[in-house]
Amino acid sequence: MGNNGSFNMIEREEPKFVQFTVGDIVAGVLTAVETAEIKGKRVARFILQDLESGNQCAFLGTAQINAKLRRTDLGHLVEVRCTGEDANVVKNGNRMKLFRVFVSDKAASSTDDLFITEDDLPDM
Repeated sequence: MGNNGSFNMIEREEPKFVQFTVGDIVAGVLTAVETAEIKGKRVARFILQDLESGNQCAFLGTAQINAKLRRTDLGHLVEVRCTGEDANVVKNGNRMKLFRVFVSDKAASSTDDLFITEDDLPDM
């Protein structure tokens, strides 16, 4: 690496991955909606950034979350609450988690600062 002059280099970390349990709440500005591959299946991956600390978290979409969050919510404040489980819907021994999703009525930050997603990459 060359001379950085008077610049301070700050390492960027991967967002902290959140696996929801009942009672968990994550909140922040929605900065990215990506696709991830889990066990050969494509799923949505959402990234939030806390306005005060700048810390980031990522979580995978569920049918409920995917229906409530949209790409047009990028830049908006978002809060996702895991409110419980549905004992009537069980898959692979796990009960379906229930979520409440809140989105601000206007953007909290410019979409110019958002992460690079697959849509930004050129086709190969």
